[in-house]
Amino acid sequence: MQNPALTIFDDQLLECIKTDFEIKVLDDQCNFSEGPVWNREGYYLFSDIPENLIYKISESVSKQIYLSPSGCNLADTSLLSEQTGSNGLAYDQHNNLLICQHGNGAVAKYDGTNMESLISDYNNKRFNSPNDIIVAKDGTVFFSDPPYGLKNQQLNEESAQPIAAFYYYRNGELKILCDQYQYPNGVCLSPDEKSLYCCSTKENEKFVLEYDTETLQLKGVVARENSDGIKCDKNNNLYLSTGDGILILNAEGKRLGLISLDTIPANHCWGGSSGNDLLVTARNNIFLIKNLQQ
Repeated sequence: MQNPALTIFDDQLLECIKTDFEIKVLDDQCNFSEGPVWNREGYYLFSDIPENLIYKISESVSKQIYLSPSGCNLADTSLLSEQTGSNGLAYDQHNNLLICQHGNGAVAKYDGTNMESLISDYNNKRFNSPNDIIVAKDGTVFFSDPPYGLKNQQLNEESAQPIAAFYYYRNGELKILCDQYQYPNGVCLSPDEKSLYCCSTKENEKFVLEYDTETLQLKGVVARENSDGIKCDKNNNLYLSTGDGILILNAEGKRLGLISLDTIPANHCWGGSSGNDLLVTARNNIFLIKNLQQ
């Protein structure tokens, strides 16, 4: 029987996922959940942006506060939107947690005890509001910096960056990778880490770009799609958090399938002992899809 949560566009999807999946609700009391990441000790972390918190959660243990405050410790927030907390999360090669901080306009590093600013400015100005982040095995950090955390979600050249962009931080050097979006958002790496994908949720920025991670040159447009969070699976298929649900594309950008959810997903990550589970942060909800990958 057809799974009611699944729409199949192409039978290639059947080679990628198990279609008899169930969607579990791990929590439904978030404000705006975002930025999930799997910890190999057996739990997930995610941000609740307006609450300025990072939570810890697992299939067997209810959410609990992991870090507070997570994205803003400023006394004056008059130049910010209500989205002041942390957003994207990622672990580096030393198992430090890297945190996109909207309010502080920085990328922070947390070792489990101490938090410090890792990337705090570009051309002597704070970032707008670092949004999503991924770390390569060689330590290169890629992150997006839209103005969602600024007042009215608009750029403020006097206090922050004059443009929104995707950045890379490699061997202590920080540079702009992509400035083709006004609202850059999701970022992810291919399984072999040779390609970097980036996207935007804005309708007038309906394109997913692919970059070569070694040369940092644009390879081209993979798909004409919008997405918030974006991830690859082990077969280089792309999973997009969209207004319709989790949209699955193949490596050429062809639509394979759609997983419908009760609330709009903002981001997602692979996790579980096998790496085949998909955790989805979707506004007030945290969804877990067990053993989704084949």
